[in-house]
Amino acid sequence: MSSKLVLVLAKTIQVLKNSTIYADNYFTSIQLVEFLRDKYQCRYVGTARPNRIGNPPLMSKKEMEKKSTPRGTLDYVSCNGVFAMCWKDNKQVTVLSSDAGVEPLSTAKRWNKDTRKKVEIQCPAVIKEYNGKMGGIDKSDMLTHLYKTPMKSRRWYIRLYGYIIDLCTSNAWVLYKRDAIALLEKPMPLKDFQLKISTFARTYKNRPTRMLRNTPEPFVLPRKGQRTSRPSDNLRYDYSKFHCPEFVNQRMTCKFCSTKDDIHRSRWISNVCKVALCLTDSRNCFQDFHEAPLPHRPLRPHRTQRPLHQ
Repeated sequence: MSSKLVLVLAKTIQVLKNSTIYADNYFTSIQLVEFLRDKYQCRYVGTARPNRIGNPPLMSKKEMEKKSTPRGTLDYVSCNGVFAMCWKDNKQVTVLSSDAGVEPLSTAKRWNKDTRKKVEIQCPAVIKEYNGKMGGIDKSDMLTHLYKTPMKSRRWYIRLYGYIIDLCTSNAWVLYKRDAIALLEKPMPLKDFQLKISTFARTYKNRPTRMLRNTPEPFVLPRKGQRTSRPSDNLRYDYSKFHCPEFVNQRMTCKFCSTKDDIHRSRWISNVCKVALCLTDSRNCFQDFHEAPLPHRPLRPHRTQRPLHQ
């Protein structure tokens, strides 16, 4: 079934003769590589499972995973234009290829637990070619399965839902890591990133079941002798909301320029902050009230008298 998927997608390529297909071990088999080479003259590079490469005379998995076998050890064989290789990285990697081979050998850096630093090991050309052309698919699968959501169910689509959550979280972490490096900041690990998302989701207030438009709530006029509450700075300087002046019939004290000795009243209120502000040709407290202060300048006291605008 996996080979049929590759063949169906390969037929959509316009010039299949001059193309190379890269795939992971779910799709790769010796029969698929030979079929693409003989019928379509198409090259193929992919990792493979040991039971799908026939019986080439390669080092066994038991020998490859011995501690006496150093990392970077490789064994390969070639026959009729098909190249099979096993290479020791963290684990054994088996590759089938009808395009790239071992040469030229290069190096790759890997973490050594004993010396607690990165060391260089030999890396064949087919591994470099595979990692460069796969576009990060294997790395995405690795990040998705590092801290997999424990979502077990007999319904198959529930597992897909858990996989989508893990994939979105890992992609968000990749974007966050890129931005943190650009800002010369140390990014947090993936585990801490997922814990922060989980904490935020669990502590966030429940939203209403029916999402309405972001319309302001109707303003309730205060009773005589009752003062309106002053909004917080987060709401006052929130530019994501549309602070629009709204006209009311009752005149109220301006929350920006009025003092005990000099009181100014206005019929204009902010539809977001719900406070009265002067909005005339000589005094525009509406703009000054919502203007965020500079980081090095302290907040202005809200009961100091300001000179009239020219």
